[in-house]
Formats: sequence, structure tokens, C-alpha cells
Amino acid sequence: MSTPRGQFQAFNDVWMLDGIRTPFVDYCGALADVNPIDLGIKVAREVIARSGLSAEQVDSVLAGNMAPGDFDQFYVPRHIGLYAGVPQHVPALMVQRICGTGFELFRQAGEQLGSGLASLALLVGTESMSRNPVMAFDHRQGFKLGAPVNFRDNLWEMLKDPAAGITMIQTAENLARQYGITREEVDAFASASFAKAVAAQESGFLAGEIVPVHRLPDLP
Repeated sequence: MSTPRGQFQAFNDVWMLDGIRTPFVDYCGALADVNPIDLGIKVAREVIARSGLSAEQVDSVLAGNMAPGDFDQFYVPRHIGLYAGVPQHVPALMVQRICGTGFELFRQAGEQLGSGLASLALLVGTESMSRNPVMAFDHRQGFKLGAPVNFRDNLWEMLKDPAAGITMIQTAENLARQYGITREEVDAFASASFAKAVAAQESGFLAGEIVPVHRLPDLP
């Protein structure tokens, strides 16, 4: 069976120099009020410093983000690049491919590097489920007396595909039935995966890939 176009690309002489991430924290937890752009800036500065290169050498900024985490959503890639020290003339592009956004960042960077469009690209993925908005699309002309107020939870509504008429959770259930995956098998796999992650963090195995994020104390 041939691979459909657009699903796979390979590049010659294209390398990833370094990578870093912030800690993963609980939903509505320690970083719930932090703008995803600020998290992106944090890792962008750190990865540039660790690489031993200069931000002025970056030819392209690619940032991945799905849901708005603040009103400055349009400027996610631009602000990450600028506040990381990348020159103003360097282009910045937002990438969104749902769960495949991170892979798409690397694919697009590979195309730019492989074609000679860029010699060094800065890739940043940033997201905050805690800051997914409650939003409305129907009230630009105001609120009519007695009419329904259509504010909806973006995080919940995004999980439903209106074309298929099913949610992401229902998709998981359908796949479980199709491939004969039991709840017990899923729970066992999840438990083992979580235990491995905790053990890796406690042993310091993950320390090299995490940049600490320090919160300023709240003002009295």
C-alpha cells in the first residue's frame, strides 16, 4: 500500500540541534494563568542559549498553537521570535494541525531548510488547556432581549467534529470496538505509562529536557 501524499517526508542534511520544554502541570494548576506566549518565549530563549548559537542567526520562526490562550493569539509566533531576540525582519509563521501540530512544525522547517529558504529555524509549540476560552460567535451585533446567550466552552466544543457528528471520546470508543481493545488493557497501559513518567522524573532522567518556570509571588 502506497503512502498518501502529504503524510511523509524525509530530508537530507537537516538536523535538530537541541530541544527543551517547560514542566507539564495539572489542568487549572500552577501555570493556569500564564499566557502560552510567555511559555513559548521561555523555551525559545533557553533552547537558543543551549544551542550555543545566536538568535540573530535564526532565519525562520515557526510556532505551533491550537486554541487561543489570550487576546494576543494572532501574535504567538511573532512575539515569541521577537522576545527571544530574533531580528525583526525574520518571518514568523503560526502552524495548526490539531494533534499533529508538533510534527507539522518539523515538516515545514525541514522543507525550508532543505530548499535553502532558511539555514536555521526556531520551532516552538505552546498550549494551555487551562486558558481555553468560553466564547461566542453570534453577538457582534449585540444581545437581543430574551434571545439565547450563546457562550460555549471552547475546550469542550472543539472535541466534536460536526461533519462526522461525533466527539473525540466517541472516536476513541469506536476505535476500541474496531480493534478489540478492552478497558482493562487501556487502563493497564495508562497506569504503566504514568508510572514510567513519574519514575523518570524522580530519578532525574528528564531533568535535561525541562527548563524550570518560576512564578513571581502575588502582590499583597
